[in-house]
Amino acid sequence: MAVTIGRADNKIIADLFYDLALAMEIQGERWRASSYLRAARSIEDLTENLRSISERGELRLIDGIGKSIEARVDEFLRTGEIEALEEVRNLLPEDLELLRRIPALGMRRLADLDIHLGIRSVDDLLRAIHENRLTDLLGFGSEVERRTLEYLTWQREEVAEVPSPYAMHSARKIINYLRYAPGLERLELTGPLRRKVPTVANIMLLFSAPSPEDIIARFGLCPEIVELLMVDKWQALGKTTSGAVCMLRAVDPDIFGLELLRSTGPNEYVRDIDRIIRDSNIRFGARRKAITENDVFESVNMPPIRPELRGLPNAKVTPSDLRGDLHVRSISFNEGMRVLEMAAKASELGHEYICICDRLGSRRMDPSTLEQRNILIDETSELLGMTILKGGEVDISPKGDLDFPSESLEDLDIVIASVNTSLTMDNREMTSRVLRAMENSLMDVLGHPNSRVIGLRERIQIDIAKISYAAADLNIALEMNVYPDRLDLDADSVRSLDSSPLLMLGTEAAFPDELMYWDWAIIAAEQSGLGPERFLNALSVDQLRRRGWRG
Repeated sequence: MAVTIGRADNKIIADLFYDLALAMEIQGERWRASSYLRAARSIEDLTENLRSISERGELRLIDGIGKSIEARVDEFLRTGEIEALEEVRNLLPEDLELLRRIPALGMRRLADLDIHLGIRSVDDLLRAIHENRLTDLLGFGSEVERRTLEYLTWQREEVAEVPSPYAMHSARKIINYLRYAPGLERLELTGPLRRKVPTVANIMLLFSAPSPEDIIARFGLCPEIVELLMVDKWQALGKTTSGAVCMLRAVDPDIFGLELLRSTGPNEYVRDIDRIIRDSNIRFGARRKAITENDVFESVNMPPIRPELRGLPNAKVTPSDLRGDLHVRSISFNEGMRVLEMAAKASELGHEYICICDRLGSRRMDPSTLEQRNILIDETSELLGMTILKGGEVDISPKGDLDFPSESLEDLDIVIASVNTSLTMDNREMTSRVLRAMENSLMDVLGHPNSRVIGLRERIQIDIAKISYAAADLNIALEMNVYPDRLDLDADSVRSLDSSPLLMLGTEAAFPDELMYWDWAIIAAEQSGLGPERFLNALSVDQLRRRGWRG
């Protein structure tokens, strides 16, 4: 049956030829890649729809379309697909629609990222940028890396979803820059970021000073502010390098605490306090000051609550209950193993143990390399006198298999299985895929269950309620991955579950300084409102080793 195609839809078939070109480039068939790329550009530039041209028998008059490509165009017009593309689609990266829009890259650079670094998704790309790996590739350099990151940051800004750890980094830079400004009396972070929600659109700062305009002027000079959006005597708005917009606002010092509490939120929590203030006829100002939040809490006879827990169930887990990070990497794009560096930093941070869960399979780590890593783990553990558990993260194949040899997984302490490929399945297919993987006794944890990349990739289509019930029945844990680009599952998602599966906290840190994201893991656990018995991270080493907790 013929496929209807209008002029505006020429872009659809052009994209298919772009995809074919990229697949050929990855295979090293540069001549064929160039041919498909030339055809794609010609089709995209047409001012008439392809069907009309085809019906007149004039496809060969289009620049770049010869006999072979003409046949592929006709095939698409008849069937809606190109069989040659379907045969090589597995070569193409995930998130291709986003990746091809990045101006600094293009087909050949995308192919080089795959060939030389194994980058097949936007999360792989972000990792490589954070590791400054793009600068080492021929034809890339620091300028391409910078422009790529700027584009991805802009994408997050457009959808108003900036990972809070990145926004917090910007906020701290601004605070440090303003802290010693002459005349500044007080400066505080407020808004949702103070509550450490997973994502934000804005950074909010309150300050007091006799001459607010001086602080506002200094704000405009802060290197972290890349563009000033609005300035007046009392407040200013500016875009930050994280993509979040920062608002700096002057506040009367006599009611600073009240404004801090109100702007921190959440709204329902603040409304309850405002109702008590109103019903009690309390008036804050020069005569009855609210310099701190505690002044307000005392006035309304309420106990102080940490910003991160306001409006949430009481925290039942404490930092001391959580003994260690159970998702740490020792190897990244440079293929050097950092077992000693990661373990030493974890020990310095007070972890009782960590589990090193490198990505397994593909070009990341084969069984032989995994065996070498495990030997290095034993040597490092003995050297540091610290328990280092052996783990791995394996892909769940489209058919629901664990994509790594079973005999290698049997020797590990924790096996995380994750959906990292074929992300566009519908809800029924994706749910069945994961449920089948969970039937494998070697799977201990479902990694980052929604497979989202904040602001850049939507959640996969999956019945998380059905998955969580199965996890509870099978004694499989769901991961609360706190790497900034993921934050998946977040505390809101966990609280929404009707079932009671076990949970596992992990930073997915690949460098020692990334282990500091453990602070966000603690917050996520507290915000879940669950007790320590629900977290693998509260188990002893003996319970974790060789899957002792699985029973």
